[in-house]
Amino acid sequence: MTVYRMAVLKLFTAGVIWGLSFTLVRWGLESFTTTQLLFWRFLLAFVIGEVLFFAFNRQDFKKSNSDIRIARNTGLFLGLSLLFQIHGLNFTTATNSAFITATYVVMIPFVAYILFKQKIQKYDVALAVMALSGMILLLNVFKDSTFSLDHFNYGDALTIVSALTAAIQIILIGIYAKTCISPFRFNNYQTFWAFIACSPFVIYETQTKNISLWPEHVTSLALWGLILLVLTVSILAFYLQVSAQKNLPTATASMLCLLEAPFSFLFATLLLKENISPIQGFGAFIIITSAFLSVYFEQKKSTP
Repeated sequence: MTVYRMAVLKLFTAGVIWGLSFTLVRWGLESFTTTQLLFWRFLLAFVIGEVLFFAFNRQDFKKSNSDIRIARNTGLFLGLSLLFQIHGLNFTTATNSAFITATYVVMIPFVAYILFKQKIQKYDVALAVMALSGMILLLNVFKDSTFSLDHFNYGDALTIVSALTAAIQIILIGIYAKTCISPFRFNNYQTFWAFIACSPFVIYETQTKNISLWPEHVTSLALWGLILLVLTVSILAFYLQVSAQKNLPTATASMLCLLEAPFSFLFATLLLKENISPIQGFGAFIIITSAFLSVYFEQKKSTP
């Protein structure tokens, strides 16, 4: 298998795992607040990730310490993106939030050009719009009475900022992943900086709402949700993303990242017994098709 195809497989796998994260978050929120869940998710992922790296790759432990500097920006943008999205949900609908968040795939080519002078490919923009149209069908926005951008509000604005920070984070990973010593250690440090970004907000919440960092009563389902978020999403999936983006262009990576959406609906159907309509299924098909067309065009361009 070529390096390019292996990178595609890694990011595809990450997309599948991210799709599971929606269900895991739902489990975790049985006992944790959103900021508590982020706080413990990032803290535990960093600690466990460092222990695993030291145990299995001790020879590169000291050498990869320099990755903490280049992972700072990606980690801060990761933490801020999730915080803006979660805080925005307090003021807008879940459907609005999901749709606006998905616009990062359209933002990426333009942000990459404006901030980092990366060339825009016409097919990247066309496929991004195609994927966004699939997202509209997947979210069933035209039939969902909760979806409305007629009265643009504070929550919608926060979610746009979340989408923008997510776009920047993906672009930065594409840049820094190519120079990091260890993708696994890079992700550990990215998680550490995301934890730093989240900490002031969870501390503020505990002080103003008079709650503890750890909930008084944690159900077994919520605990499993947190554990699986740490091990599969924060450690494994984000490592696969960093490793994959060492060998993938940013636009293609963003399309593969969007595979999280159809897989989140699949897992919600299987594990949460939620229903998906034929129109939503067609939307998922469009997203998956646009992702693999991006892979195809990029591979064709790089083949002599």
